[in-house]
Amino acid sequence: MAIVRTLRAEETGIVSDLTARIFGGLDDYDRMASTLRAAYAECPFISHELCWVAEAGGRIVTKWQLLDFQMRIAGTPIRMAGIQAVVAEPDENHKGYAKEVALAALPEIRELDFDLVLGFAKRGAFYRRLGAVVVAGDYEIELNPLGVPPLRDDPFREYDEAKDLGAIIDAYNLANRDATGPLIRTPELWPWLDRKPPTLFVCDEGYIGVTLFPDRLEIRELAGQGAAFHDAALRKLAALAREAGIHRIHGAVPPDHPLVQMGAHYGLQVQSTYTRKSGCIALALAPVRLIGRLHETLERRLRESRFHDTHLDLGLTSPGEAERLSLNPEGRTGRKVDLELSQGALLQLAMGHLSIESILIAHPGACSAPVDDETLALLSTVFPVGHPFMWHTDRY
Repeated sequence: MAIVRTLRAEETGIVSDLTARIFGGLDDYDRMASTLRAAYAECPFISHELCWVAEAGGRIVTKWQLLDFQMRIAGTPIRMAGIQAVVAEPDENHKGYAKEVALAALPEIRELDFDLVLGFAKRGAFYRRLGAVVVAGDYEIELNPLGVPPLRDDPFREYDEAKDLGAIIDAYNLANRDATGPLIRTPELWPWLDRKPPTLFVCDEGYIGVTLFPDRLEIRELAGQGAAFHDAALRKLAALAREAGIHRIHGAVPPDHPLVQMGAHYGLQVQSTYTRKSGCIALALAPVRLIGRLHETLERRLRESRFHDTHLDLGLTSPGEAERLSLNPEGRTGRKVDLELSQGALLQLAMGHLSIESILIAHPGACSAPVDDETLALLSTVFPVGHPFMWHTDRY
């Protein structure tokens, strides 16, 4: 029987070593271990208070580290616990310690005012067994740069961190102000983003971040304002690829991004993959509370739609939670709708990963009102389906 507890400050070196041995292997052990030790000492987003361990036989055999981030959901800043890793000593693996740690930690995380735990997994079986659901698709774009017109009067310059860091952080937050998925960037967060693009180009309207490979130019992230910026960004990407003798521009970019709309003129291809058990997955801790935090956005969606004169009395029930939201109380037409759903389904609804139609088909009887076209249209207005997305630079 293991003892599950939070990490003590003097044990950060032990879990740094454990993590590096499992994930870094022989090739990357030194870099990973030193980075983690430095992070525990200096990074404001990782702490021993958010690391749970299992102790057996007088040693730490399993650890689960979470990161203290703010992300946007429908543009609203939400405190999110980012999954760094579950790691176990090889000789203590498959003994159920990881599950013990997670089950002990999750109620504590909820009480710390986190509404969800989110991470990225190639195989999400462990988290699925805990109730995690996929909350974002995987998106990829492809473009042949030879079909893109040349860039005249190039507005971009090479990035200078001393001069440009504040500008690119502001550009990023502005471009993603209404999105679901991105982290909220700060100067304190930037040094700890391990996947920053090696090459950035900036201009007055925004910036692009890329990686050049022998066979492709990869878009790592991009942020800016206006059609003119996105047209110039696309032409700059094509110019960089042509100069390098590369005939393929590739990147993880969501289908609703302005760059995709601009690239449609030049034969850009988009692939969307919706996985069931891997990718961007999340554990809902308090989805009803989370949706309550989105109250202002939900109400605005009503007021800006054909339901602008509707007062929606919306009841939400999930295991351990129940709340009523009064949306647009000035509306002259009253509608009362109750939804009783699993925690995961409510989180997918809040993030716009799945449509209300698909959720109600998968959960028959979840809606108190007749599921007719008008009810579906009303609920789809409040909970529109979208493309939740986190740039690779933000991922951890």
